[in-house]
Amino acid sequence: MERQQGEIDADTCIIRIAGEDLFFIRGHLEIPVNDAPFDVFTWSVWVSLSEASMDTTTEHWDDPQRDRLPPLFGWLNNELPPYDESTTALPTHVHTRTPGLVPLIELDPGIDHPLVREQLEGISVHRVAELNRLLLGR
Repeated sequence: MERQQGEIDADTCIIRIAGEDLFFIRGHLEIPVNDAPFDVFTWSVWVSLSEASMDTTTEHWDDPQRDRLPPLFGWLNNELPPYDESTTALPTHVHTRTPGLVPLIELDPGIDHPLVREQLEGISVHRVAELNRLLLGR
Protein backbone atom coordinates (compact mmCIF):
# COMPACT_ATOMS: atom_id res chain seq x y z
CA MET A 1 0.00 0.00 0.00
CA GLU A 2 2.82 2.47 0.85
CA ARG A 3 4.47 1.98 -2.55
CA GLN A 4 1.27 3.23 -4.17
CA GLN A 5 1.80 6.51 -2.32
CA GLY A 6 5.20 7.06 -3.92
CA GLU A 7 6.16 8.85 -7.11
CA ILE A 8 8.61 7.75 -9.80
CA ASP A 9 9.67 9.01 -13.19
CA ALA A 10 12.77 8.55 -15.31
CA ASP A 11 14.89 10.83 -13.11
CA THR A 12 13.48 10.91 -9.58
CA CYS A 13 11.73 8.67 -7.11
CA ILE A 14 9.99 9.34 -3.82
CA ILE A 15 8.82 6.33 -1.89
CA ARG A 16 7.23 5.98 1.52
CA ILE A 17 8.50 3.09 3.65
CA ALA A 18 7.48 2.59 7.26
CA GLY A 19 5.99 6.07 7.33
CA GLU A 20 9.15 7.75 6.08
CA ASP A 21 9.63 9.40 2.69
CA LEU A 22 12.81 8.38 0.89
CA PHE A 23 14.18 10.47 -2.00
CA PHE A 24 16.21 9.24 -4.97
CA ILE A 25 17.68 10.76 -8.10
CA ARG A 26 19.11 9.01 -11.16
CA GLY A 27 22.51 10.10 -12.42
CA HIS A 28 25.52 8.99 -14.40
CA LEU A 29 28.59 7.64 -12.67
CA GLU A 30 31.32 8.04 -15.25
CA ILE A 31 34.50 5.96 -15.33
CA PRO A 32 37.28 7.38 -17.53
CA VAL A 33 38.57 5.00 -20.22
CA ASN A 34 42.27 5.59 -20.61
CA ASP A 35 43.12 3.84 -23.87
CA ALA A 36 40.07 4.06 -26.12
CA PRO A 37 38.61 6.48 -28.65
CA PHE A 38 35.63 7.04 -26.32
CA ASP A 39 36.09 8.98 -23.09
CA VAL A 40 34.02 7.21 -20.45
CA PHE A 41 32.17 4.08 -19.41
CA THR A 42 28.91 5.17 -17.78
CA TRP A 43 26.82 3.52 -15.09
CA SER A 44 23.26 4.86 -14.79
CA VAL A 45 22.62 4.73 -11.04
CA TRP A 46 20.24 5.86 -8.31
CA VAL A 47 21.41 7.96 -5.38
CA SER A 48 19.45 8.67 -2.21
CA LEU A 49 19.23 12.31 -1.14
CA SER A 50 18.01 14.06 1.95
CA GLU A 51 14.65 15.80 1.73
CA ALA A 52 16.39 19.18 1.72
CA SER A 53 18.64 18.14 -1.17
CA MET A 54 15.66 16.79 -3.12
CA ASP A 55 13.81 20.06 -2.49
CA THR A 56 16.81 22.00 -3.85
CA THR A 57 16.92 19.75 -6.89
CA THR A 58 13.23 20.08 -7.70
CA GLU A 59 13.22 23.85 -7.10
CA HIS A 60 15.94 24.24 -9.74
CA TRP A 61 14.96 21.38 -12.09
CA ASP A 62 14.15 23.66 -15.05
CA ASP A 63 16.68 26.38 -14.20
CA PRO A 64 19.16 26.79 -17.09
CA GLN A 65 21.84 27.60 -14.51
CA ARG A 66 21.22 24.65 -12.20
CA ASP A 67 24.71 23.41 -13.02
CA ARG A 68 25.96 26.21 -10.74
CA LEU A 69 24.42 24.59 -7.66
CA PRO A 70 26.93 23.14 -5.20
CA PRO A 71 27.23 19.34 -5.20
CA LEU A 72 24.67 17.50 -3.07
CA PHE A 73 25.62 14.69 -0.71
CA GLY A 74 23.98 11.32 -1.34
CA TRP A 75 24.38 7.56 -1.01
CA LEU A 76 24.75 5.22 -3.99
CA ASN A 77 21.74 2.89 -4.06
CA ASN A 78 22.75 0.32 -6.66
CA GLU A 79 24.46 -2.98 -6.24
CA LEU A 80 26.76 -3.18 -9.25
CA PRO A 81 27.38 -6.91 -9.80
CA PRO A 82 30.90 -6.81 -11.24
CA TYR A 83 32.36 -5.73 -7.89
CA ASP A 84 33.07 -8.19 -5.09
CA GLU A 85 32.63 -5.46 -2.47
CA SER A 86 29.16 -3.98 -2.07
CA THR A 87 28.55 -0.73 -3.94
CA THR A 88 25.33 0.09 -2.09
CA ALA A 89 25.67 3.00 0.34
CA LEU A 90 28.93 4.40 -1.04
CA PRO A 91 29.00 8.15 -0.29
CA THR A 92 28.59 10.39 -3.33
CA HIS A 93 28.51 13.97 -4.51
CA VAL A 94 25.69 14.70 -6.96
CA HIS A 95 26.57 17.41 -9.48
CA THR A 96 23.52 18.81 -11.22
CA ARG A 97 24.00 19.79 -14.84
CA THR A 98 22.01 21.89 -17.27
CA PRO A 99 18.42 20.78 -18.01
CA GLY A 100 18.34 17.76 -20.27
CA LEU A 101 21.44 16.21 -18.71
CA VAL A 102 21.15 13.86 -15.76
CA PRO A 103 23.33 14.66 -12.75
CA LEU A 104 26.93 13.53 -12.66
CA ILE A 105 27.69 11.22 -9.72
CA GLU A 106 31.11 11.53 -8.10
CA LEU A 107 32.08 8.90 -5.55
CA ASP A 108 33.79 10.09 -2.38
CA PRO A 109 37.50 9.82 -3.28
CA GLY A 110 38.45 9.08 0.33
CA ILE A 111 36.74 5.67 0.29
CA ASP A 112 38.84 2.59 -0.40
CA HIS A 113 36.70 0.67 -2.89
CA PRO A 114 37.44 -0.77 -6.37
CA LEU A 115 34.69 1.33 -8.00
CA VAL A 116 36.10 4.51 -6.42
CA ARG A 117 39.59 3.61 -7.64
CA GLU A 118 38.26 3.02 -11.15
CA GLN A 119 36.53 6.40 -11.17
CA LEU A 120 39.71 8.11 -9.95
CA GLU A 121 42.26 6.25 -12.06
CA GLY A 122 40.27 5.17 -15.09
CA ILE A 123 40.03 1.77 -16.73
CA SER A 124 41.29 0.14 -19.90
CA VAL A 125 39.23 -0.78 -22.93
CA HIS A 126 39.90 -4.39 -21.89
CA ARG A 127 38.11 -3.69 -18.57
CA VAL A 128 35.18 -2.17 -20.49
CA ALA A 129 34.90 -5.39 -22.51
CA GLU A 130 35.09 -7.41 -19.29
CA LEU A 131 32.32 -5.33 -17.68
CA ASN A 132 30.14 -5.69 -20.77
CA ARG A 133 30.70 -9.45 -20.79
CA LEU A 134 29.80 -9.72 -17.08
CA LEU A 135 26.71 -7.55 -17.47
CA LEU A 136 25.46 -9.36 -20.54
CA GLY A 137 26.18 -12.79 -19.04
CA ARG A 138 28.49 -13.92 -21.81
